[in-house]
Amino acid sequence: MTWNWTVKDWADPDGGVLRLFPYIPAAVLPRELRPRDDWDGVAFLLHEEELESWSDEERMEKSSKGSATALAIEGGGDLSRMLIRMKLVDGIQAPRFPDPEPHRLANVAEKGKIPAYFVEPGVDDEEWLKYLEDCADEASRLPRMAGMLFARGRYAKELKGVQQSISEPKGTKEPVDLAICAGVAAAWWRRCESLSTEELRERRNRRLCSRLRGALAHLRESDGEPVLIVPVIQDWLDDILATLKTNPDVEPNAPAGAELS
Repeated sequence: MTWNWTVKDWADPDGGVLRLFPYIPAAVLPRELRPRDDWDGVAFLLHEEELESWSDEERMEKSSKGSATALAIEGGGDLSRMLIRMKLVDGIQAPRFPDPEPHRLANVAEKGKIPAYFVEPGVDDEEWLKYLEDCADEASRLPRMAGMLFARGRYAKELKGVQQSISEPKGTKEPVDLAICAGVAAAWWRRCESLSTEELRERRNRRLCSRLRGALAHLRESDGEPVLIVPVIQDWLDDILATLKTNPDVEPNAPAGAELS
């Protein structure tokens, strides 16, 4: 298996390209793995409220370096296990908050006055609210709650399995450390996904991809063949790409702070 270290493009049949950029959450990627600045807009698989969270984490880091990371670790769970392991990897700048790669792209967009889209719907969206309620119901089922008692061992088992499947990135100074960090993050992501079901994951992916297509359609209004870059957690990228290839319906989506016409 070749791990997702480079961007993957999906050409929208209506025009334009969605450029999926695989990143490791909470880690700074080397320049060799970052996409070039040849895109016309950026879309995040997040809600617009993430901007406020990034601002809060920035303020925390300015007042006390590492405080945002420490707070996340204190929260416990698989996220804490991921962050603690990342701290042991010497050659990588991780863990860091705000999430370095998405936050960097958001800053580039802001400085360059480039459109930025947040594709996760809000809780005022009835369809999305129903999805969130179904996720909560599934996560609270007794077998899953009992499984949390053995979460540490299950994370370690997940990490052992995924680490064997990760190839090292080419052309970088610290390929081994990057691969280790990618495995630690992938194990966390897979544990998060295990709290859901295949049907729920498909509902989520399809809705987000429809809104990605909507963001690209909005961008086409000012640029006939735009490139919309989308930072995606490495281990999630293949699922998002597979969903896009089914050509989900286009759902209108406007940039952050703008209203749909």
